[in-house]
Amino acid sequence: MDISVTPDGDDHIVVGNYGWYLFDTLPIACGNAAHDRYTPWVLFRNDVTMDKIQSRFMKYRAERGKDSINLNYFNKKNVLFEIPGSQIPVPIPYLLTYREIQLSGVLR
Repeated sequence: MDISVTPDGDDHIVVGNYGWYLFDTLPIACGNAAHDRYTPWVLFRNDVTMDKIQSRFMKYRAERGKDSINLNYFNKKNVLFEIPGSQIPVPIPYLLTYREIQLSGVLR
C-alpha cells in the first residue's frame, strides 16, 4: 500500500497486488493481500482479486475515519511470458500469465 499526502492535506492511497498463473487459472505465486501478513508473497493462492484489494483499502479508510473520493482501478493481464529484463516475449501463450490489479483513491 502506497500512501502520499496531497497539497490539500488529503491522503492518496494506492493498493495493488500482482501474481503469476499457470494456464491463466492456477495460481503459482502472488503478493500477499492479507491484513496480518507474515510474508510479502504467497504460493498457490489467488490474492489478485478486486475483493481483496478493496477490503484492504476499506479497512485502512475505516481506521482513518475518513470518506473516500475519486476511486480508480487498474487491471493488467499479460498472456505471453516475458523474460525479466528483456522486452522479448516467449511465444507460449497462456503457459504463464501475469496479472496485476490496483485500486487508488483519496481519503478526505
